[in-house]
Amino acid sequence: MDSPYTRGAGRTVSRQWTIERGSSGRLEAMETFHFDSAQMREPLRDTAPRSGWTWVAVVFRKL
Repeated sequence: MDSPYTRGAGRTVSRQWTIERGSSGRLEAMETFHFDSAQMREPLRDTAPRSGWTWVAVVFRKL
């Protein structure tokens, strides 16, 4: 039985766009939302030691 799982470093990127008329009157795609989970890693890595925790980068693989 093969069961997929994830643990550890995973990355999620999400973007949301809307179509609007620009200053020239042409339709343009405007990005209204952007999220990248990789951008959260550095602040967490900096905060953990200051809070008494230890940051350990671990990669889990399926054997």
